[in-house]
Amino acid sequence: MTTGRAAAAERTAVGDPDDLRDAVDVALTIGRLVRTLRRFGDAAALSPGSSSALATLVWSGPMRLGDLAAAERVTAPTMSRIVSGLDRSGYLVRTPDPDDGRAQLLAATEEGRALATGLHSARIHNVAAALDRLNEEQRSALVTSLAAFEHALED
Repeated sequence: MTTGRAAAAERTAVGDPDDLRDAVDVALTIGRLVRTLRRFGDAAALSPGSSSALATLVWSGPMRLGDLAAAERVTAPTMSRIVSGLDRSGYLVRTPDPDDGRAQLLAATEEGRALATGLHSARIHNVAAALDRLNEEQRSALVTSLAAFEHALED
């Protein structure tokens, strides 16, 4: 069994140069999209990591820090820094875990929920407007393809 960099090299070995061109095009497009989305940021805009963690709490409900770190695929120390920032900003609250008094559950506040759901986010409103300019087939294909691509990158 191959591990580490060797396994990554095996997974990314490409026989057709056009496959690499597609990969370059996709990577560059994603980079441009990220920069564009950042440009649409709000005064209170969160980092991508904070936005994602807050959205996970909104959509999945209260959870422990370790569970949130696992859901976001980051280390516990990284999630601890993200959670501290969200807490300072008033976007989440910590409550005792009813199953284990030593642990805490993290939950989005109403202000955090409004930000994560897009009610108070210029960035989300800009994405919604762009999605509205696509026909239903394009919109569906984009949403489905992005989810599939995210999962393919995780493998």
